[in-house]
Amino acid sequence: MLFRLFGLLFNRRSRIPDDRDSKIVKPRLEDHPEGYPRIAAFINSDNDTVLFRRFGNLHSRLLLYKEVELTQLESQLAKLDRDDYSKDETRWRVHHSILGESGSQNAERKALVEKIEPQLLSYDNLLLHDEKMRRLCRPTERMHRTFMDYIYTENPFGGDEKDFIFQEEDFVTLQGHEESWLDLFLHRILLHCRKPILRHIFVSKKEQRKSADSHVQYYSDSRLGIAVKVIIALASTALLLIPVYMFVTLNTSPIKVQASITFFFAFIFATSLSGFTTAKRHEIFAATAGYCAVLVVFLGNLQQQNWSKTTQKASPT
Repeated sequence: MLFRLFGLLFNRRSRIPDDRDSKIVKPRLEDHPEGYPRIAAFINSDNDTVLFRRFGNLHSRLLLYKEVELTQLESQLAKLDRDDYSKDETRWRVHHSILGESGSQNAERKALVEKIEPQLLSYDNLLLHDEKMRRLCRPTERMHRTFMDYIYTENPFGGDEKDFIFQEEDFVTLQGHEESWLDLFLHRILLHCRKPILRHIFVSKKEQRKSADSHVQYYSDSRLGIAVKVIIALASTALLLIPVYMFVTLNTSPIKVQASITFFFAFIFATSLSGFTTAKRHEIFAATAGYCAVLVVFLGNLQQQNWSKTTQKASPT
């Protein structure tokens, strides 16, 4: 029974031998013609290169124009309401809908509202789209430099068509997550220290097939993620065991010394958490509070044991 279960778990479904695997598309940058096709393939080739401008100034300019125009229309509608309300023969207009039978005798207000409606919907639509664009992550300097350098070096466009790459502050990335200081540090090491051993570790065969250009470097996101997790795990373990070891070693030290050790390692823990991860402020605060609680409980147990030993020695036999 155990062997049958083992076989069900690890036995892969048998495949009919044919040439289907040879038909799997494995794109390379060089397979695309130079110019727009190859640049589009480069942008799509890696999460770090999916950068696009959000045209923040143009969004703001259009919103500003629409805002001014809607404000003027709003003032016109308010003036019409005041004028109609100030006269007995037209006061009824502010109490009736502009739709239906009363709309024919309220034509000026109806025409003004019909003019406002498409303008307001257009303003709302643009405003919500701009809000969504602003929630997209900004690319790091490393990501923008990689993107800019490739397009600038390849020079695939004619005239000034590549000038958009210099608008660094206007780019957004569709990557979907922010990089921590540790991620940036690892990428910088790989960029400036191109040792064969590092390339063998962090570049899979899939990334190697993407381009034959020696100036284009691809790294495996999954392998970099594993390296970051290992470093974080080692740092977390060290930050927990080192103060515990110091508490045990300095067991007879004054409580002020042990409290200082607790404060120091709590500070190091919070700093490491903010640098090694993309945790938010409330998450860092909660994690640091839990870390301090563990150290304080351990320190309290040590103090209680010392007090018990001192009491036993002081008691008469």
